[in-house]
Amino acid sequence: MDEPLLHAIQRMIGRLTALAREDEELRADLHKLGETLIKAAAPCDRTDEEATETPPVDVASIPTPETPAERVVQTPLPELTLGRITPPAPRAEPPTTFRNSRDVEDEDLEAIEARCRLKAEGLRWAWDRRSSDLGSAETAAKDRDIIERAKGLECQLWMNSPHFRVPADPGRLDEAAGCFEAVAAAVALLRGLLQEAGTDHRLFKSGLELLAEAQSGLRIAIDRLDGRKDPDQFAVYTWLRGVAYREQIYLPRFMTLDRPADPADHQVVLERIRRLHSDRGDIHRQTRERKSLFGKLRYHARRAREGLADEHDWQKINVTLDNLIAAGEPPSSVEIREEVLPIVDQLPDVGEPSRGLVLVLREIDSYLAARRTTSESDQQAEEPPTPDVAEAAQLLEGKTVVLIGGACRPGSERALCEAFRLKELIWVETREHESIERFKPFIGRSDVALVILAIRWSSHSFAEIKPYCDLHGKPLLRLPRGYNPNQVARELLDQCSERLRDTSDDSNA
Repeated sequence: MDEPLLHAIQRMIGRLTALAREDEELRADLHKLGETLIKAAAPCDRTDEEATETPPVDVASIPTPETPAERVVQTPLPELTLGRITPPAPRAEPPTTFRNSRDVEDEDLEAIEARCRLKAEGLRWAWDRRSSDLGSAETAAKDRDIIERAKGLECQLWMNSPHFRVPADPGRLDEAAGCFEAVAAAVALLRGLLQEAGTDHRLFKSGLELLAEAQSGLRIAIDRLDGRKDPDQFAVYTWLRGVAYREQIYLPRFMTLDRPADPADHQVVLERIRRLHSDRGDIHRQTRERKSLFGKLRYHARRAREGLADEHDWQKINVTLDNLIAAGEPPSSVEIREEVLPIVDQLPDVGEPSRGLVLVLREIDSYLAARRTTSESDQQAEEPPTPDVAEAAQLLEGKTVVLIGGACRPGSERALCEAFRLKELIWVETREHESIERFKPFIGRSDVALVILAIRWSSHSFAEIKPYCDLHGKPLLRLPRGYNPNQVARELLDQCSERLRDTSDDSNA
């Protein structure tokens, strides 16, 4: 029977069987159909005359051709398989109902890989042996060697058996050998991934897809070469079905007979497997580097929380954050925020902040601004004000202050207004590479007594603000740390106290 037709019949039986499990009426109809087919297939020993007198058969029955009794050959009936539960034919969908008489486990992959490599060697030896001196000691030694290795692996080297006909064209042998090697390489890759904890899901899925393509090409190559079914190819296929079901991974291609892979592409498949293996190494290296960088960040951040940080620790935090962001870690990373947030207001002016540090601080600022009640504002309320705050409040009481930089934090805004008894705090939020033109109207207001530039969240172009502040006679406070009133007061007294006193004296005069 034509193979495609046979597979179509098998698929139809599988579907009917699956439906019959849930449909009692269908099961009864199938039973009746089976009985009718058995009667139709029974040998007939009636004469032509007797057949003509037989009443018409029921429409549910199927008549058999009239055969003279003397020509009837009594042969055993074929086994009736209608209604038997059979494995469904392969389909391009997740194997939710697949069952096999022998499951292939992950532990079987090592032996499958070794047998596939030996079979690739056996195919090439089959051609070399054909052109060699069969009576030579070298040929005999090679025969013994490959046979002994096959016995140790329980491997069926059908290509080296006396019944195998070596084709006249070595291309078919080389193609099948290349397919065996591609399957072995893909199995080796997946074995390694299975042994690793926390394997990247996308990497594992890509490995399964490559193995599916490799085994599909191998099946076609063997069929063209010898027409047989190789047990290791089928074992790989069975394992793929099982692991796809276990891991809930959909393999959309090369798992059905109607859309096989091209065995001529085995070199391309092998190269893709090698690239994926290389990517695996890159991912491992990146993972190790990421762990190392986070270890450094945690160490120096812990020293800062404990009040032990020096200039070296702050520089290490600066560089480490830059390396993490350059390696692909998002600035909004929760792991980064958990380490940096508790020390964000202790961070000194590190001179030239790294790009990574700027982005991380900006994300933390946005995170705090989005919270209605932040831990920072709670700490500010509990932390007693220093004498610097009272002194700064005498200089700023009843006045308007402009703060440029970052995102407005409601808790910090309220704490600053209360600590310094301000008339108003105008918080101008900023964006990267923004022009200073938007800030000029606020700086030029006559009631503004002080301009604060939060340099950690400000672009370098904002340095142009100082000449404009000087033009309008406004003192400029560069704020390198956070918005804690104690810290702001200390910076204010260090940078702007004399100018604020002069301005206050001029107003009183």
